[in-house]
Amino acid sequence: GVKRVVIGCVDPDPRVRGRGIAILKRAKIAVAAGVLEDEAQGLNEGFITRLTHGRPMGILKLAMSMDGRIAAASGDSRWISSPASREMVHRWRRECDAVIVGAGTVIADNPRLTCRIAGGRDPVRVVIDARLRTAPTARVYRERSSASAILVTTPRNLARARQRYERPGVEVIAATARDGKIELGRLMREFGRRGWCRVLIEGGANLAGSALSAGIVDRVAFFVAPKILGEGLPAIDGMKSRRVRDALQLADLAARPVGDDWLLEGRVSAGNGRGRVAPAGRTG
Repeated sequence: GVKRVVIGCVDPDPRVRGRGIAILKRAKIAVAAGVLEDEAQGLNEGFITRLTHGRPMGILKLAMSMDGRIAAASGDSRWISSPASREMVHRWRRECDAVIVGAGTVIADNPRLTCRIAGGRDPVRVVIDARLRTAPTARVYRERSSASAILVTTPRNLARARQRYERPGVEVIAATARDGKIELGRLMREFGRRGWCRVLIEGGANLAGSALSAGIVDRVAFFVAPKILGEGLPAIDGMKSRRVRDALQLADLAARPVGDDWLLEGRVSAGNGRGRVAPAGRTG
């Protein structure tokens, strides 16, 4: 007895795109498509990104001081952001397929990268470690979790990495590398083939710069704390815009208080500055 169907957005999957609408229309059912389309696409942004770009949606999260530092000069970074901000990140981890960090973050912070919310789901925990600098005893590899940990290294180091790190719950994979650096764009396409739709890129500075340069970041989320550190580790390293007009442009900007911090969010605009920064999205 259905007389009318309202559709937010059309499924981009070429295997089914528009076929359901055609079936409904053949059955003489009225169809209204594209109702609140932007909002519907926003709810399905990760899935749409994987279908259209062959990779998951990349969300770059950073916690920094007001002067753009993610750690003090000594390397200490605990805790820049407020408890409310950290709780929000745990909620994001619950919603993402994976969380990605670089070797430097594991060495400096020894994080677990789990979702510490009651009833929450852990993401797959990915460590980019081209030179095998992280300790096999690091918590990310030893934490008990229903989700696996993945160490990503170069083909040259694959055999040694498997000997050192591989165990139940820890997978070691090789990704295409150039000059000893992981090609993040190709790695993300591998994650797309695994069916992942959303990944949270949590740091540190070198990974942030490489991810932005590689064009795999779709949204940024910067927690800015009411602190000034002076000398310290910059939030983004290794990404060099030759001119101001070459900078990556953000759209759909939003700002809101989270605890004592401010959360600044934006979408990386396609084609605006992307491809005119160096290096070419590689990280070790």
